[in-house]
Amino acid sequence: MGFMETSKKQLYHAKTLSDNAIYNAFLRLIDVQAKFNEDLNVILPLIDLVEYGLGLLYAILPIEFQPITVDFKYEPPTVEDVMHGVWAKFKPVDFSAKYVWMTDFMRYVVENFREEFWQSLLSGAPQKARYDRTPYGYGIYDPIVMREFLRATFMRLRLMRTSDVSWMRNVKDIAEHLEMHGIVDEHIFNRMMMVMSAQVNAFVLGLSVLGRSRLCRVDGGLGVIPMVRADGRVGEVKFRALEHLLFGFILGVTPLGYGLLMPRSGVLRNPGGKGNPRLFEAVKDKIDGVRDRHTLTCLAYSNYNRPDEMADYHRSERTHQYHYLQTIRRMIEEWVDAQIGGIVSEPFKVRQYKNAVLQAAFWKAKRHRWGFQAFKYLSEEQWRELWKRLWVGQGLDPELLDKLYDGMEKWVEAIRRERIEAGERVGERRRIMAGVGG
Repeated sequence: MGFMETSKKQLYHAKTLSDNAIYNAFLRLIDVQAKFNEDLNVILPLIDLVEYGLGLLYAILPIEFQPITVDFKYEPPTVEDVMHGVWAKFKPVDFSAKYVWMTDFMRYVVENFREEFWQSLLSGAPQKARYDRTPYGYGIYDPIVMREFLRATFMRLRLMRTSDVSWMRNVKDIAEHLEMHGIVDEHIFNRMMMVMSAQVNAFVLGLSVLGRSRLCRVDGGLGVIPMVRADGRVGEVKFRALEHLLFGFILGVTPLGYGLLMPRSGVLRNPGGKGNPRLFEAVKDKIDGVRDRHTLTCLAYSNYNRPDEMADYHRSERTHQYHYLQTIRRMIEEWVDAQIGGIVSEPFKVRQYKNAVLQAAFWKAKRHRWGFQAFKYLSEEQWRELWKRLWVGQGLDPELLDKLYDGMEKWVEAIRRERIEAGERVGERRRIMAGVGG
């Protein structure tokens, strides 16, 4: 191994896995606690509440949505755990046990909505269709890629593409590729942009953040906010309350049949006549838990890292794993350099082509990160067509993209398989380590 490679490993260990790095990370987490809390109250309610609204209108249960069901609880380690490098135990929250109403559409409606709306919601909501049994138009057919896109992928793209224009372009490209023309892409974008605008341009209980939101103009008892629609037009939206934004039909914004006509009194019920509706309480509980675990992030990042590994990077399995994955990445980037050398010279474009090939290789081979399942279910040809469409939209040459994909077909499956198997090997060792202390 060359000097530069050794230095990179040593630097990675010093900055992330040494005892000094973990202590410094803890101090930085304390420094940013206030900012983290503020951003948490902006991002998490926005994403989870929008998904509750889309779930009702698309007949997708809350338990199926990510990141609604992405949460963990902390358990302190034993002394034996620590000696084996387990500094904290984070167990996935069982949402099906904690919130039983998330698992059944009838319970979802009965426990969250006022009784006078039960019949219309349950009778009007389309059920999952069964091929060769359900007449066309009487149910939601459920191709797995479309369902994955709705339940997780579009929110993952939002977190990756914070620019509204970039996110909308990605959503439209994928929706058109999956033949969800006109309805899904516009509805998702319009619903999200409407709620985002209300969070900033109005003070909405359950959504807005004190100090970050302003009071909006009122017209006839309705709040008025600006909004950019899916077609690029800028207009105004009138609403009465948060549930109107999440579930309501708004002329010119939501497609016909993808929103409820909202009464003045709203549709959500408060258990016992006071407090928050159950779905709002679920969001609040999740926010409280994430906030309480914030400073434990340094322990999560240092997990599976024994005391002797903290002291010496030569012994650190995680450092070796990092170096191995980075070696694969550099090999791919060097291959791209060899393919486009003499054709592309602008550094920014070269970086784009490298990112494109890395995406083509790895997005179908991600093990843990939520939101990527839709891409795993695509055939190689479907994925290639979508990948090419996304990167042509970023200004890359379609013929050169084809050349790169043709060339990578010789090695991409082996790389994906090795990446997954390497992660599984580490995961298996970590499961063994995590079980040491019971």
